[in-house]
Amino acid sequence: MRIIANILVCAVLILGVAACSNADQKAEISSQSGPSTTGTSTSAASTSETAAQPNTASTNKGTVEVYEGTISGVISDSMCGKDHAKMGDTGKDAKVCIEKCVTSGAKYVLVDEKGDSYALSDQDKPKEQAGKTVSITGHIDPTERSIHVHSIVSK
Repeated sequence: MRIIANILVCAVLILGVAACSNADQKAEISSQSGPSTTGTSTSAASTSETAAQPNTASTNKGTVEVYEGTISGVISDSMCGKDHAKMGDTGKDAKVCIEKCVTSGAKYVLVDEKGDSYALSDQDKPKEQAGKTVSITGHIDPTERSIHVHSIVSK
């Protein structure tokens, strides 16, 4: 009986390790490639998002859904986000403020209509669009609030 119990414990441990490896591989795959677009939806705050069949992977943070879509908002910087007022006179001109913050080490971000900031994988394309309303298409990770940028179109 003890031998059978030991075999069962070993089998459970082996299966558990295999399941963890598969979850890690799925998470890595979902962060490298994306799904094809299959439909459209709109969020409650009227942010235009083109939804797609999400890639899902289980991680220790829960299920992560990455999808290809489009989000509209304003290009800003990670230091100020949606409000440049705290930068005094510099904050009166959003483009100047964003450029100064990025020069100081901040990153370009997209601030959607709800005020949520999304980190952008491409830090060159947003440079020309600083302070402007744009639509960004790419792989969107709503959990991490990040976008792997495919294109940026000015509105």
